[in-house]
Amino acid sequence: MGDYNGMEDFTLHLIESITDKFSDDRIVGSGGYGHVYKAEHNGKEIAVKKLHPFQGLDDKQFHSEVRNLIKIRHKNVVQLIGYCYESRNKYIEHNKELVFARTTERVICFEYMEGGSLDKYITDEPCGLGWSTCYDIIKGTCEGLNHLHTVQATPICHLDLKPGNILLDKSMMPKIGDLGLSKLVASTETHKTEMLKGTKGYMPPEYIDSGRISKKFDVFSLGVIILRMMAGNKGYFSCSNTPPKQFIDLVSENWKERLQAVSQDSSYEMDILRVRKCVDIALRCVDTDRKKRPTIQDIVRQVEELEANIEKMMSAPSPESKDLTFQRSCDTNVLSVDPTLELRFVLEARKETSCCLQLINKTDSFIAFNIKINQHKYRVRPSQGTMRPCSWRYVIVTLQKQEPELLNMRCRDMLFVQSISVTQDLASKDDEIDYQELFEKPMPDKVVDVVKLPIVYVALDQ
Repeated sequence: MGDYNGMEDFTLHLIESITDKFSDDRIVGSGGYGHVYKAEHNGKEIAVKKLHPFQGLDDKQFHSEVRNLIKIRHKNVVQLIGYCYESRNKYIEHNKELVFARTTERVICFEYMEGGSLDKYITDEPCGLGWSTCYDIIKGTCEGLNHLHTVQATPICHLDLKPGNILLDKSMMPKIGDLGLSKLVASTETHKTEMLKGTKGYMPPEYIDSGRISKKFDVFSLGVIILRMMAGNKGYFSCSNTPPKQFIDLVSENWKERLQAVSQDSSYEMDILRVRKCVDIALRCVDTDRKKRPTIQDIVRQVEELEANIEKMMSAPSPESKDLTFQRSCDTNVLSVDPTLELRFVLEARKETSCCLQLINKTDSFIAFNIKINQHKYRVRPSQGTMRPCSWRYVIVTLQKQEPELLNMRCRDMLFVQSISVTQDLASKDDEIDYQELFEKPMPDKVVDVVKLPIVYVALDQ
């Protein structure tokens, strides 16, 4: 038995010893590629996967796969411990007769995952695990797949990503498993295979129709997994017949009810943003046109951006007046405005003075805003614009030069921030929007929200 970079080359005799000669009592899982046995080696539990004989899987392919799997080191990919590849002659039954033949045993050994696999949590209903656990499983799976697709010199396509191959450790951290027969592909190429393999329901249409393989294969499988987690099997089968926005709303409302039931405060609102983002990503992953599916890098980046935005919003000052700030609901269009009580200017004769206003969109909608103020005294940059969901924007308000005789510390000016939800398509055409018409003549189903902010002058200390 040898050792290469921490990976062991097991003898078949040792493998048979620690599995009680592949006893059925030690089977902890089975799949199309073979049985998985629980064993113990050097005081640690390991998973031993004995591969079934495969047509078209030659020696060169097997060893090439194993050598590349050795290089994978990631917290969300099951760690390869070793392998066994051994041929021997023995009597086997063939056509009801004993024949003396040469057989080859192929075995791959991985770390043992105490939490089992994700498939036991996938039912007709949305995943019964808590949202925090579900979200961590989704993020971890994305990060593991991103490692396979991008970090290696030659990207690895899993080709059989499914709940049964997402394994969970004792703390429910997900790890992608069953990589023994994954495909090594060039990063920009699409390959074609004559022999279809995979799991029904998780294979993309281009693979079923013409055997085409690319990294978008795994992205499709990932989308199916997320949708089955978020909406259950019943919900997943209905998503293709439901408009995307309506489907996102339905799934989000279901999770909102669950989150409200266990939440002691309004923090569930941030989780609803995460729910909506996950469902939105998953729907794009299962697009029948593989070119329209996001890459796994795009997915990881979007999740990271969402988390960064949520962190900034959560660290923003708490509103002191509900009348002047956002209503705590993901269904509202109102922007949160900081400062929340008043806009203060340090007043000096014959000098311009500026202050900063922050607009925060804590909703999952695109928002258009329009700031109204006395234009003879103040300048606002920008005074109009659109904001993406879960985003923020700084606005500079400048008080123009005032002559000494016009100075009056008792200011009665007001600043108004109007906001209204708009479609993503309209938001993408920011330069073409007629803001005056948008806010003066809104659509019947749209409501213009207004935040009023008093302006206060503050004198410099003498």
